[in-house]
Amino acid sequence: MMKTVSTTLNGFDLEAIENTVTALKGNPKIAEFKFKATNKWESGPRNTSQIQGFYGACQEDRTRESPFVCSTDMPTVLNGTDVAPSPPEFLLHTLASCITTSMMLLASANGIGVDEVTVKVEGDLNLNGFLGLDSCILKEYEQIKVSIDVGGDLSFVERMKLLELAKKSPIYNTILNPVPVKIALSA
Repeated sequence: MMKTVSTTLNGFDLEAIENTVTALKGNPKIAEFKFKATNKWESGPRNTSQIQGFYGACQEDRTRESPFVCSTDMPTVLNGTDVAPSPPEFLLHTLASCITTSMMLLASANGIGVDEVTVKVEGDLNLNGFLGLDSCILKEYEQIKVSIDVGGDLSFVERMKLLELAKKSPIYNTILNPVPVKIALSA
């Protein structure tokens, strides 16, 4: 009886992962990406970002026919209309989704099969810092807690490996090791 070799694991195409790694080893420049978003204020705390093209694999990518649209608002208690997540909530979403995606892609590349993943993220933010009411309080999140629940027939070693893979998330590392952000008015 012939054994069938699966070409996917955790929903990822293993051949595509291998081809990407081979291509990157052959030309490290194709690993350089530039993601973009344009945000437009609407009213009060409501604004909308459009995400369409990006630069990657040594070329501008314009394959998306329509931009992705992401709206933000604030809860009513913070002068919003609560019709969309707030920017602090979006940051938590971005962190959770990047941890999940990174962990699962790398788990697939390492041959670790997972049945289910749930990532819960909670951040503590004190508005007294943001509003300048108390200079001793941080303007940013004071702490962010991440809890990862992984389902599947996994050994303790595999679970610990998944935790280490989760920590390779680019967004996790950007929060841990902040990068310079340049803000300027357009000319």
